[in-house]
Amino acid sequence: MTWGAHRKGEGKLSLLNVCRDAFRDARRNVSRVLPMVVVAMALAGCSGSAPTLGFGKSEPPPPTDPNVFPAKYRAEVVGFMRTWLNNPSKVKDAFISEPVLRPVAGTPHYIACVRYNPRNTDNRYEGPQQRVAIFLGGRLNQFVADDPQMCAGLSYQRYPELEAIAP
Repeated sequence: MTWGAHRKGEGKLSLLNVCRDAFRDARRNVSRVLPMVVVAMALAGCSGSAPTLGFGKSEPPPPTDPNVFPAKYRAEVVGFMRTWLNNPSKVKDAFISEPVLRPVAGTPHYIACVRYNPRNTDNRYEGPQQRVAIFLGGRLNQFVADDPQMCAGLSYQRYPELEAIAP
């Protein structure tokens, strides 16, 4: 039906017919084009040559070397203890060892031993404690209870950064 055929009708009725026919034509066009768009997207998802067409596919990150020396070990331990201790203010007698490679569950990891005397929630010192910081890929991974075999023979240095932390 053409525009001329609609103009022969009465005013509102002919405009209604034109709109109805326009929507009908649009639906027909969409029903013809939509399957082609879906097929094109599916084929693009199967192609692996272009990284942007992979739809979420990416190369896995390179594996982390578990034995990277923890260059910022002192700052990482302080940052962790700031949130881990019940009362991080006024820790005293703080010492830390240099990181060394030691076997942890049969696998070598860098560890650092930490000695300190923290306060409890009543502001009383709890007494000397020792923990082992285990590093993986140069980052603090675990902070576990003292193991005398792991910390044997290590030399300790004063750790003023731990004594100076505030909540």
